[in-house]
Amino acid sequence: MKGLTQFCMDIRNSRDAQEEHKRICTEINTLKGKFTSSTNGSTRKRNVCKLLYIYLLGYNEVKEIGLRESMKLISSSVYSEKKLGYLTLGILLDHENNQTTKEYLDGLLDTTYPYLVKDLQANNDEFNCLAIEFIASSLNVSIDENFVVNPIINDSNENAADWLEITDLVYSFCCSPIHSPVIKKKASLALLCLIKIYPNVILSNNNWILRLLNLIESEDFGVVLSAVPLVDILIHLSPQYVKSVVPMIATLLHDLVVRDKCPIDQYYYDTPAPWLCIELLSLIEKCFLLTEIDRDGQQSPVILVTDIDTNSLGKLRSVVARYIHNASQKIKGQQNRNAQSAILFQVVSLIVFLDASKEAIEGAIHALVLLLDSKETNTRYLSLDALIKLIARSSVGLQPSSISARFEQHLSKIFILLLDKDISVRRKALDLLYTVCNSENYIPIVQKLIEYFPSSDFILKNEIAVKIAVMAENFATDSAWYIQTMLKLLSLGGGNPNGTSYIGDEVWVRIVQIVVNNENLHSPACESIVNLLLSDTDGASGKAGVPENLLKVAAFILGEYGHLIANESDISSLSNQFQLLLSAYFSSSLVTRAMLLSTFFKFTIRFPDEDFVPDVIDLFEAETQSIDVEIQTRACEYLRLATVESNKNLALAVVKPLPAFDRKENPLLTRLGNVNAISNPKRSNSAVNALQIAQEGSHKNNLLGLNEQNRSSNHLGVNSISSSSLASTSRKNSMYQPRRTSNIDNPFEDGNSEQVPLSPNWQSGYQRMRHYDAGIFFENQFIKIVYRTIRDGPRTEYHFTIINNAAKTAGTPITKLRVLDIHSKASKENPSYLASTTKLPDATVIDKTEFVVETKVREILSDSDSPVISMTLTCGGSFNHLALKIPVSLLKTVTGTSTTLEDFKIRWIQIGQQLGQAEGEESIHISPPHRLVSSNIARLMTRIGFTVVYNTPDNEGNILVMSAGIIHTSKSNYGVLITTKSVDAIGKEFLIVIRCTGGGLATLLAQSLREILEDRAT
Repeated sequence: MKGLTQFCMDIRNSRDAQEEHKRICTEINTLKGKFTSSTNGSTRKRNVCKLLYIYLLGYNEVKEIGLRESMKLISSSVYSEKKLGYLTLGILLDHENNQTTKEYLDGLLDTTYPYLVKDLQANNDEFNCLAIEFIASSLNVSIDENFVVNPIINDSNENAADWLEITDLVYSFCCSPIHSPVIKKKASLALLCLIKIYPNVILSNNNWILRLLNLIESEDFGVVLSAVPLVDILIHLSPQYVKSVVPMIATLLHDLVVRDKCPIDQYYYDTPAPWLCIELLSLIEKCFLLTEIDRDGQQSPVILVTDIDTNSLGKLRSVVARYIHNASQKIKGQQNRNAQSAILFQVVSLIVFLDASKEAIEGAIHALVLLLDSKETNTRYLSLDALIKLIARSSVGLQPSSISARFEQHLSKIFILLLDKDISVRRKALDLLYTVCNSENYIPIVQKLIEYFPSSDFILKNEIAVKIAVMAENFATDSAWYIQTMLKLLSLGGGNPNGTSYIGDEVWVRIVQIVVNNENLHSPACESIVNLLLSDTDGASGKAGVPENLLKVAAFILGEYGHLIANESDISSLSNQFQLLLSAYFSSSLVTRAMLLSTFFKFTIRFPDEDFVPDVIDLFEAETQSIDVEIQTRACEYLRLATVESNKNLALAVVKPLPAFDRKENPLLTRLGNVNAISNPKRSNSAVNALQIAQEGSHKNNLLGLNEQNRSSNHLGVNSISSSSLASTSRKNSMYQPRRTSNIDNPFEDGNSEQVPLSPNWQSGYQRMRHYDAGIFFENQFIKIVYRTIRDGPRTEYHFTIINNAAKTAGTPITKLRVLDIHSKASKENPSYLASTTKLPDATVIDKTEFVVETKVREILSDSDSPVISMTLTCGGSFNHLALKIPVSLLKTVTGTSTTLEDFKIRWIQIGQQLGQAEGEESIHISPPHRLVSSNIARLMTRIGFTVVYNTPDNEGNILVMSAGIIHTSKSNYGVLITTKSVDAIGKEFLIVIRCTGGGLATLLAQSLREILEDRAT
């Protein structure tokens, strides 16, 4: 564009702003005239580019003209013109400061809606891509953390239908079997932006989610990479689909890493698709960290390691093992090392959630420690960060000694990193030392940090002091060591009268709390304080000041307990204590002086015969003239109480011994920084708990009376920090908030009033499984599912064989076959049965494949609680979702029992006498759809599992069948006796009477038999 280039050069060559303004105004007038006349596409493009350049220079008056002309370009059928139109429109329709996000989006939709719909519906991939790219870039706005509850766009918006149409069109590109991977990549990112601003679209269309999750299995790695953030938000919006995502990711990672099934163009040096592997590993970690709020208002993990099938879990473990092995080997090439290190950091974050063995954790630690010697600052930083996560999350279930043993040989290397040239590495090394500290290694760690404290960075000193204080409090078993350590810390960084202090007030306040609440610390604390005051006042110059925080502790502790050591030596006498404090009085800050006045007042009232009391009175009189109101007030009040005889009783009441402190939490723990939010506090009921560092266990002989799960002082009345507050801290690092479980979110949740949407014709297979132990479970034009049942007491295995029907008619394979989940209706807290998939089917079915479902009846249950198998498959580009119910029934646990007719009658009477008809018996009338004879009923009872004790011949009019069996559950076994008697002459009406040894069991069995005999499904 020659004219455009010349115009830009003229602007740049302007001698001053006035000349530039004149040239631009001239050009604007010229452009207005050109736009009014008919121009060809090339001229319009050049003129719009000039307008865009002028707008970027700050001339907003051309915005209206630019919008009008960009719309004309978008309407063009020429790709280059349409592309420039969308580019110009995206720049001109910027988010102005005085607009809310909703106003911006509404204005954007009003302007672009018809053009976007037209291009999205066009039969042109290039036009489709331009519209999708515009949506992804223009709608990528910042959203609120709680965007689900407070969405920017909701169903009540007047233009909600327009948003829905655009979202539906973009969704169709994501799931279309005919569009190219390029369009699918762009559409995935555009749909992510749309879901963020209008989440109700996806929440009200669960069938969309199932199709979108399949993007993870795309053959194109670019599509998979684009789908990861989309899948991430989908599982946060609908956590019930997490269990179906993990097997997909496990298979893809296993193929990439273990089986080396990676396209050549996706290798980065010798590493297969490291960018994709890191994203997938991160998504797996997010699945484990995902929590939901249950009906009790508590956060609970959505998925545990026990919820993953053994096949997928084995694949994930093999992937982790391979990466750890690779990281421990010598790697050639800096780029290859960087790729392997990046993957290792993500693997370490995941390893503990997979119930990793001790050897695996040791291998990960060894690989990470090797990276601490790297010359790259980023590598050292990330290695330290990964070690912190690994140790914090693997602390549960491991003895402190095991962690200590792992790091004992590495502590020296971590100490060296405290002197690293980069402050971020030094801070991470400090966090790691805090994380690995336990009851066995706390002494060398604390001592090293105290040695490091004077030479450390100013901005790190407060962090070091807080961590030293917390570690010493949690793990100290020697009172003398604790007092000496903490007071030494105060003497090193206790501050000066000018207000400069390296240590916050929380540290010295906490020391005072602990000393006050532990009687055995009173005397040692006083002795140590006196010695430190002597050393500080007897410095080389003789004028060295006492650190402010140390002086505050001295004022508090000596005022309360100084008399306990008064008779031990001349150095510790009350007179000497007073002189030490007085010598520091006038060089201290005003706040400290006020505290010292209170200390002197206590000395005067409690020990009025001491020879220094007149000096205290003189000091009070002098300070009554102080210009500081607080000091003047205290001096006047203390002088009045100390000198007026009638005030003696009041004065003694004022200086009563201080009671023990009662704090709900340790204030130091709030100053630990991000180290508290490293691990998830709400996975305590998982085998892979991520323990909050602030709640790590401490030694059982801790002098502060701490138990193994409380890092605060029990004797102080200080409770552990509530899990809810820690959970809040952890959640602040995520844009997604835990969601309350509801019927809308999860259609399979307990107490759901709506029926699970089952697939058509599911009843025939369900009924067949109740009658027979083998047969056809389900069939349509794509697949046939046959089953075989193996019973073993309360445990039942269903072996399903999936046959590809489409291969017979069209020669088409079934792809992306997934058993998403087994949706159980049993209670989560104490389920009446357990159901799990022990073998998964192959994802691609040419002929047939198998999968196995195992159920275990734990206690008495109703047939209506039977689970639903949810699976998806793709055949010939058609996506299909199947939801099929399988019977988990008490009748599936029946075994026959050998008994005679006489024994049957005796037991019948005994049950009636012991339980009565109300508890032990149930009678029902049934009407089968077909006429039955005695042998029909006997065969049915035998198929179910009962032993037929007696049945009348088929030629008799009065039918009577007596059956007996045993119901097996994990908790108990129950005897069952059944009589089936006809009440008419043609075998169409029957009376069934059931007696059981379990209360209430007869009613459930009667209902099950009614449904079987009347051929009804619930």
